[in-house]
Amino acid sequence: MPVRLGLALLLFFALDALAFRTGWYVSILEPNSTAGFLETYLNIEKQRPIGRYRQVLAVGDSRMGLKTRVADLLTAETGCSFGTISVPGTTPRCWYYMLREVDPNCDRYTAILVPLDSYDDRSWENQADRELDINYLTPLLRVSDLPGFVFSYPSWSNRAHAAEAVLLKGLSYQHDFQAFLEHPRTRLQFARLQEEHAREWYYNAVWERHSLAGMSVDWNAKTVALPAWLAPAKRQEVEHVLLDDPPPYSADFARYRRHWLRAILDRYRGSRTRFIYLRLPRGPVVRPETPPPDPASTVREFAAAGRIVLLPEHMFDSLERPELFGDALHLNEEGGYQFSMMLAGEVGRVLASAPGDR
Repeated sequence: MPVRLGLALLLFFALDALAFRTGWYVSILEPNSTAGFLETYLNIEKQRPIGRYRQVLAVGDSRMGLKTRVADLLTAETGCSFGTISVPGTTPRCWYYMLREVDPNCDRYTAILVPLDSYDDRSWENQADRELDINYLTPLLRVSDLPGFVFSYPSWSNRAHAAEAVLLKGLSYQHDFQAFLEHPRTRLQFARLQEEHAREWYYNAVWERHSLAGMSVDWNAKTVALPAWLAPAKRQEVEHVLLDDPPPYSADFARYRRHWLRAILDRYRGSRTRFIYLRLPRGPVVRPETPPPDPASTVREFAAAGRIVLLPEHMFDSLERPELFGDALHLNEEGGYQFSMMLAGEVGRVLASAPGDR
């Protein structure tokens, strides 16, 4: 009986691997799903032509305001060509596996840009136990990732989910697969369109053209006056983000950052790739009183050890204006343009002054 059970499990694992560990199924994932969306970004970057210029890649989430089309306008001046795998909702744990996917030999990029909301280890969220990361990363996980990925989660429920994503892809893809079986032709057509046009769509995408110009905040009364064009749900979101107290220092978040950001740096140890960290514009307005900086924070520790280039913390303060934001957190089209020009110019200067840069 134990032999039969073992053989049955082995057969099940083999069939699961044959069906769902192939590039074919990943290529037809629902493009608007978390995993499919991430795969689209990674495929765009993997297929981006590598020319004679320095290659610079940005990681990050939806707040990373880099528009590569704009940054590339300065290529003749900076000597840099820009790519991005900044996927909304991703975190440092995701960035580790995403970078492994697009740069397996750690030799594709002169620099990698890492955007952060803050150089301090402050957060409301326990990112170490963030289940959404599993949904994003399922296509990228290998059997060899089992211990490191699974035990990066503190809760046993998420450890079980993570193990499932590593070992049994079919269980993770079951809803996507059922949707595919219901409308296979539509899915295949959608996937083909995405493959053929995604780079053009994302490269030329126009962000929110509206702005928060005219808004005002009364910090004492804790009220916000906002433009009339904002929908009620968006107004509540903006008010919530702006009026909430700053997140507290979190030892758990510091450990999480130290683990995953260091893992990325360790993977590139000995390579020519430089890591440039930057603090993003904080928002359309900034509260008058902010917590003092922590000189012993994770990223400042990395900078002090010479492992990263830390751009000046207040470099993008000039962009913290209502007319450059579409909501409380995200730059609009004009804000993205100005941010991209500033960042591209600074990256060009940093790399031009680097010893032995080419």
